Amino acid sequence: MAGASVLVLGLASGQAFAAEAPLAATADAAGAATPTEEKADFGTRVEELVVTGASGAVTNAPVKASLEATQPQSIIDRQAIDQFIPATADYTQIVNLSPSVSGTSVNGPGLGESKTTLRGFQDGQYNVTYDGIPWGDANGPTHHSTSFFPSSTIGAVVVDRGPGGASQLGAASFGGSINLFSPEVADVFGGSQSVTAGSWNTWMSVTKINTGEIAALNGARALFNFQELKTDGALTNSGATAYNQLVRAVVPLVDSWKLTLFGTWNYTKVYTNDSSGATLAQVALYGKNFGLSTDPTTPTYYKYNVVNKHTYFNYAKLTGDITPSLKLENTLYSYYYKNDTESALDPTLSVADIAAKKGLQITYTPGGQPTVNGHVPGYTKLNVYKIYGDIVHLDQELSFGTIKAGLWWEQADTGPRARYDYDATLGHTDAGWTVDYRQKVLPGVPQYLEYLQYSGWNQYQPFVDFQWRVTPALTVTPGVKYVTDKLSVDSDVNQKTRAPFHGSKTFTKTLYFLTANYKLQDNLAVYAQYATGFLLPDISAMQVVNPNLDDLHPQESTNYQVGAVYHGGKFTFDADVYQIDFTNKIQTVTVGSETVNFNLGGATYKGVEGAVTYALTDQVFVFANGSVNSAKALGANTTIAGVPVTIVGGKQIANAPKSTAALGVLYHDDAWSVSLADKYTGEQWGAEGEPAAYRIAGYHSADLSVVYRFDRYRLEAAVYNIFDDQPVTAIKPGKTVPYDQYYFQPERNFQVSVKASF
Repeated sequence: MAGASVLVLGLASGQAFAAEAPLAATADAAGAATPTEEKADFGTRVEELVVTGASGAVTNAPVKASLEATQPQSIIDRQAIDQFIPATADYTQIVNLSPSVSGTSVNGPGLGESKTTLRGFQDGQYNVTYDGIPWGDANGPTHHSTSFFPSSTIGAVVVDRGPGGASQLGAASFGGSINLFSPEVADVFGGSQSVTAGSWNTWMSVTKINTGEIAALNGARALFNFQELKTDGALTNSGATAYNQLVRAVVPLVDSWKLTLFGTWNYTKVYTNDSSGATLAQVALYGKNFGLSTDPTTPTYYKYNVVNKHTYFNYAKLTGDITPSLKLENTLYSYYYKNDTESALDPTLSVADIAAKKGLQITYTPGGQPTVNGHVPGYTKLNVYKIYGDIVHLDQELSFGTIKAGLWWEQADTGPRARYDYDATLGHTDAGWTVDYRQKVLPGVPQYLEYLQYSGWNQYQPFVDFQWRVTPALTVTPGVKYVTDKLSVDSDVNQKTRAPFHGSKTFTKTLYFLTANYKLQDNLAVYAQYATGFLLPDISAMQVVNPNLDDLHPQESTNYQVGAVYHGGKFTFDADVYQIDFTNKIQTVTVGSETVNFNLGGATYKGVEGAVTYALTDQVFVFANGSVNSAKALGANTTIAGVPVTIVGGKQIANAPKSTAALGVLYHDDAWSVSLADKYTGEQWGAEGEPAAYRIAGYHSADLSVVYRFDRYRLEAAVYNIFDDQPVTAIKPGKTVPYDQYYFQPERNFQVSVKASF
């Protein structure tokens, strides 16, 4: 390849990352990877190689794309994560480096849950995978960013802005995929200890230990990673504590056969209301960083608002050659989530407001408690689910291509999902379970019980891609996947209605894919993609009175994309254009006192994206990426909560930025790495129809990071949001305008880290 000699080697979403020259791998002793580390793995690994060579632009680009790409993508390796991302971050801050991606953590990076928008698609409309395994909630494929995989458990990320091929797995196949990869396991013994301190009294410790190859266990090797974090949070009285333990072991068996065992366990506790955000009145009184208070007479008292979460994520993966040309990979997995929440009823209202609005008095019996208007009503919420499944891949090599076939099966069991009213002021006493702030009381249903629900899904997806090597320069990959999903709800007290509901529906769909990659030169490739997508409705579609399952339809899409990737000695870029036609788009709105789902009809997503890095010298690199994104409703007439509503077409969909941009410079030598980067998120609206009151102006955040390495040590100091901008980043419409909730970018903050390797 002219003028270029290195790139990250590995696979993501079935796409190979080319190695254009012999590699010289370098990494710190805690997680050094080698070219023999789990190659290929059917698209479920990215080898964490920090390589050296002439192509500094490719090596040092914060985001890059593969010459083998068949859809727009951003590869973010561990080198970029360490340089540009706060040590405390979760994956949502990592992927924010990519074009068309936006989102802000309002309590600080990794210090509270945050959501990512991808091309205007909201969380739950795209897949998130970890080592090739799709994961998400069981009541809909949304994600809790701090509940499973903190930054230290992520070795690399690939953002696929498209459905991929038939072998790209997940319940939301049309919005794209955020693919996370676990850290690599080194061949030699080593480890590291790092400590991070930062704003808002934030402290974090990460301990890594690599066993190296253990001769007594046939060369098996393992990585242990332990993270502990504690913070007061960017928002007032919104402290958090988090612990994560991870182990990943690679066990050679016989010949080419190998077993990979993985487990991670996570605990988080954070003080936050179940419906967070600050009203403009609260902002005027307490400032943009208002979260919770220390006043026990108000719903915002921090001890009334606490969330405890326990999770685990485990898998066992067997790989090997059945014949010299037939390869097998089988991954058996399971993950678990438990959310135990205590929350005040409504942090935007005073107790007097609640009583007046509901037209009731809050009474406490038994125990002789008198009628009281001054107590704070609250509730406890429990959400427990376990998901388990199996993924089988078979690759058959032929002289003119590769047949990639397989099957994904998954079972989700949720329950109980429950919510109980109680008196937050009195706490958990007998009297505390008798608060009733509903206008509808049903015979046989305890007044304090809002819902008690069990639900789940059972799905299987057989798939096949044929990677046809038409010529040495042209690869065409047609694919097909058959989706079968059975969604069920078993509830004596259903959410929102408090009436019994027991029902299920099975959805089926055949999805088609066609991609092509053509090498115009060794260092220049173009690609095109056609794909259909599918998103199963979540259980909220069954949380209405007398749900009509016959009218319940999945969301579907048709995707068209073309793009190009170039790798030069001093210059690398990728660019693409896309259009996505979206039907049966489900939107959630609040009308009066009811939150309902309705069919928006359809929408069209289209745009232009690109990324470029240029080496000014052997040590100085400038980079930029950006996008122009249109996500507009087609218009529809519908009925919401019994009220006829017209959805005006041609308006940008809520919470979909119209553009993104990033610009920065990086200096890198053997000892120092200094980066300055700015991310811009364009204009968007917090409600459908572009209402002026919900317009959110474009905003940006500039970050500076300085890293110094010597001997076995690494020192880092970083300042985030260096211009101390605190614009509105999101608006959640309330029941009436005074109760709209606003979210702001965190104030200027810093982190310093010290890392010692052995």
